Amino acid sequence: MLEDINNILNSGDVTGLYKAEDLEPIMKVGKNLCLEKNIVVTKMNMFQAYVGQVKNNTHMIIAMSPLGEIFRSRLRKFPSLVNNCTIDWFSEWPEEALLGVGKGQIEAKELQLEELLGPCVSMYTFIHQSVERKSIEFKDQLGRQNYVTPTFSSSS
Repeated sequence: MLEDINNILNSGDVTGLYKAEDLEPIMKVGKNLCLEKNIVVTKMNMFQAYVGQVKNNTHMIIAMSPLGEIFRSRLRKFPSLVNNCTIDWFSEWPEEALLGVGKGQIEAKELQLEELLGPCVSMYTFIHQSVERKSIEFKDQLGRQNYVTPTFSSSS
């Protein structure tokens, strides 16, 4: 699967993807694109115009754990994951965001905490930040990274 994603990110195409009957509508689109851009209409130019359109309109979200050798190996094997992507690394959540998410999640559960809502949200925030601090100590002492992302159980 990552090989196909790498090809799509790199060239906008996956080799052997199209059947013969798929090519006629593709060439129509490609011909119109060539005419709009004043490009000589050839089979290669029509297909490249189409693939360029596909590439411009392709948006993907891929989530992978950055832990361990597997991630580094994938990046070496599939360079388009680095060269043609924006990589968002999760970083520390600000306290205000933790409070907002915690409050929203607790309210969504309709727990009817009334005056205890504020202290419960503060407790979740405190626990999350404590785990972040301990994770730094863990990395310093053992050289291993522990990623902390705020999550709330969806079970009732």
